[in-house]
Amino acid sequence: MFLTSGAEAQQVIGNRLYKLGWDNDVFMMTDHYYTQGLSLSMVNPFLKNNPVNLILLKPKQYEKVAYGFTVDQRTYTPKDIRSDEIQYSDRPYAGVLVFSSQSTSANIERKVLFKAELDIGVMGPASGAGQVQYHYHDLTDNSLPNGWGYQQYNWPVLNYNFEATKEFYSSPMMDIYGKAGARVGTLHDDVTVAMLFRFGKMNNYLSNLGMPLPSEKGNWQLYFNAEPSLTVVGYNATMQGGWHRNPKIHYIEYQDISPVVYRLKTGLGLIYKNYGLDFNVFYNSKEFKEGTSHWFTGTRLFLTF
Repeated sequence: MFLTSGAEAQQVIGNRLYKLGWDNDVFMMTDHYYTQGLSLSMVNPFLKNNPVNLILLKPKQYEKVAYGFTVDQRTYTPKDIRSDEIQYSDRPYAGVLVFSSQSTSANIERKVLFKAELDIGVMGPASGAGQVQYHYHDLTDNSLPNGWGYQQYNWPVLNYNFEATKEFYSSPMMDIYGKAGARVGTLHDDVTVAMLFRFGKMNNYLSNLGMPLPSEKGNWQLYFNAEPSLTVVGYNATMQGGWHRNPKIHYIEYQDISPVVYRLKTGLGLIYKNYGLDFNVFYNSKEFKEGTSHWFTGTRLFLTF
């Protein structure tokens, strides 16, 4: 597949999408590892003027494109958040705040979908993740996280992420896709392969650029999805820290990182006219040798028009 980074799109879709996301492991009765994520994202035609779009890869002769922007805060903790001491055998505390510029484009004839994004932000106290978790636990009368004084230090985030999706089968009630992606930068360096299965009453995934747009036939959409994936990990700053080490911070060394991580995402999507909900359950195999597997949920509320 040939790539282009600056070609003029034939059609910037006119739809607008606003999405509010919340990831948490509270429904899994746990409170550790990737324990919370908060995000606010939008897709809007006016974002075609974002200069970052010039470096976001697209398939050759792409026919549709959408531009988006996301603000995302992620929170990582060890298992024992009550302790006010460094837990050398567990995951270190880490908070991440990123601002992401995205493009999603499709070549309908070749049945391929590309998503590219540039993340700019910070890992460390400047992300505000520690304060958000502390106040959230205080307000909900949960155990207070007392180890944020040992979190990963401030470190700039600059990551380029890319994912290609290929349609293998599509019908009105079921579709199957293969995915391959890579992340390169100061936060994550890894490669992922995945399969996506969807069943139900839904729009075509490729034609809608993977977005939950209003139904083309009737007011309702209801579908179930499953997405198993394998990731080969080269670098994860939330565990390994930045490239310059602080002797007062706990790190997990590369040789103690799990080189391959398995993930399963499964859940449902519900759309009525311009309103919708995605709810998914995630399973992650252990990310480091002393760790364990982890479950969490992801909820997305969205408005499209």
